[in-house]
Amino acid sequence: MVSWRLFRITGCNDLNIAIVRTAARLNVRLGRLLTTAFLCLLATAPQAALELGNAERHVLDNGMTVILLEDRNFPVVSVQMVYKVGARNEVTGKTGLAHFLEHMAFRATRAFPDTEVVSRIYAAGGEWHGYTWTDQTTYFATAPKAELDLLLQIEAERMGHLKIDPAFIEAERGAVLAEMHMYENYPSSMLVDALMFTSFLAHPYRNNTIGWESDINSVTHQDVVDFYEAHYHPANAVLAVVGDFDTAAVRERIEALFGNFRQRPATPLPHTIEPAQQGERRVVVRGTAPGKRFVIGYRAPGVNHPDFAAFLVMQEVLAGSSGVSFLQNDWGTPARESSLLYGATDDITTWYPPSAQDYIFMIGGSIHDLQAEQNAEQAIETRIAPLRELAPEPTRVK
Repeated sequence: MVSWRLFRITGCNDLNIAIVRTAARLNVRLGRLLTTAFLCLLATAPQAALELGNAERHVLDNGMTVILLEDRNFPVVSVQMVYKVGARNEVTGKTGLAHFLEHMAFRATRAFPDTEVVSRIYAAGGEWHGYTWTDQTTYFATAPKAELDLLLQIEAERMGHLKIDPAFIEAERGAVLAEMHMYENYPSSMLVDALMFTSFLAHPYRNNTIGWESDINSVTHQDVVDFYEAHYHPANAVLAVVGDFDTAAVRERIEALFGNFRQRPATPLPHTIEPAQQGERRVVVRGTAPGKRFVIGYRAPGVNHPDFAAFLVMQEVLAGSSGVSFLQNDWGTPARESSLLYGATDDITTWYPPSAQDYIFMIGGSIHDLQAEQNAEQAIETRIAPLRELAPEPTRVK
């Protein structure tokens, strides 16, 4: 079995401490059993509002993946475009480019000038949003079903005809810096940044998604254009459409809008493999926020690793989980009653976001002083330790 590593961060009043140490295996015994249990959990879970099994998936000749899920229950449609590029595709000195480009992508395109990319959706009674993460950049919108073609046109324009006006670079630089400083007001955000930068010595997962301030200050118009031209193309894209529409007609329309974009090789995953950790690492981060927080992080498998399903079940056993979803909230979902970790601290959380390559499993919470910190570490370790040697009780994985 893989020996996943342990990373810790704690924080107090004006002192935040990041601890990274080598630890015993977090992964539980009998990974195959847990994978089977995971599949059983899926089979017995309450039925979702959407029949995901009815989704149709196909790939255009140019490499773009399309997922269609026709559902006539509500007279609305949602369109989401995911580009499989994010902070992991940036290099030293140019961090934050994926996120900066996301900001620019809500301004104008050839066919939708003067911020019509967003104003047209509002005018149609819809809503829109987007986000950038380590592995992807995502754009999504929901509108009345009659406006589906508008949403598809916007995404086609965003893929091939984005207008990156030099005149707006400074305005977006200010917006990005304001967003960065906003996150600095949240101790949990700063702790996670410190953990990642301490945990990953080589892999670009170590960088925060917004980027470092000096890099944001140095972004040029050409930097943004180059990143756009390198990564926004069909082989990097997944388009999902859900709602009240005719599947055959929408499939044909998508082919008309996106099929003429030329085929190019997909952006590869970073080639750097994070070296094995050889010992404990501790980082102290000082701040002025009241209270004291900690985060314990274990190196954990990405979605393509055979242990990924076992880790999801382990999260369910330890604290409860919302599965492969960002519904796990920003840096932590509260532990559920009756879970192993519940009560170890007053507000203990876990976080295990899906990732393309090996990432982090986190446990976090609040404490009051050094003694409470030591007690919390011991309490958490005591509750995890049995899973290293024994399979969980059958009642916990039913």
